Amino acid sequence: MTYASLLVAVDDGPESDSRLELACDLANAFNAHLTGLCVGSIAPPLYDPLAGGAMAGELFTLYRDMAEAEVESARTRFFQIIRDRDVEADWRGKVGFPGEACTRAARAADLVILGGRNTRAPYHAPDVADVLMGCGRPVLVSPPTRLRNPVGEHALVAWKDCREARLALAAAIPLLQRAKGVTLYAIRPGDEHEVADAELADVVRYLTRHGIAAEPVVAHPGDTAAGRQILDEALARSAGLIVAGGYGHARMREWALGGVTRDLLDDSTICVCLAH
Repeated sequence: MTYASLLVAVDDGPESDSRLELACDLANAFNAHLTGLCVGSIAPPLYDPLAGGAMAGELFTLYRDMAEAEVESARTRFFQIIRDRDVEADWRGKVGFPGEACTRAARAADLVILGGRNTRAPYHAPDVADVLMGCGRPVLVSPPTRLRNPVGEHALVAWKDCREARLALAAAIPLLQRAKGVTLYAIRPGDEHEVADAELADVVRYLTRHGIAAEPVVAHPGDTAAGRQILDEALARSAGLIVAGGYGHARMREWALGGVTRDLLDDSTICVCLAH
């Protein structure tokens, strides 16, 4: 298994450079095609409702020009960074809603790379929750400050026997095959440890068939939230990658993520591979 096509969200600014450099490293590691995407959004024009229609038209034109300039600046930055990295790449830039455009572009990608805790989301950059819930592809979230590369370092799989975790595990196989070591980490009460051991034994055998040696670990729930407990375990193992299911639901036309997923995205300094 491998990734043949990657999609990375690019912002107009230096804060996305680390994410783009990571995307280039992944493209080289998997010999994959890389697509850069930037979607400039037209901010809602604030104007006096009593002003003439001509004023509204001028404001709309101004915001559109600004959005197009943002996309062009991001395109220039994209090609500057990939120029010396020997990456096969193309570019997609448009004016619209970032989350929707990224979700649609994901149809041609095996893996989508987004920025975590991006203050520009959702109006000027794709929101992780929007894309994760709608794109039908695994999403690799790179934090603003990344401790380690997700390829070639230890990986921790946050296991829960459910659809999302199974999808995330299968989607992360190419990354896990290149990991220095893999930990299967499940948090279960003491009276469920025997069941959890049987579950993890099945997953270990599954990974073994893909050439991956994994260590199963069943932990008791701690005093902290489960997301924080997973992060602490990953940090203790010097992990470069966390693999987890992306849990959430639709609410009032906005995507709301569950507590564990939200904690991972809000607090992690480690890349997180999610699937929903």
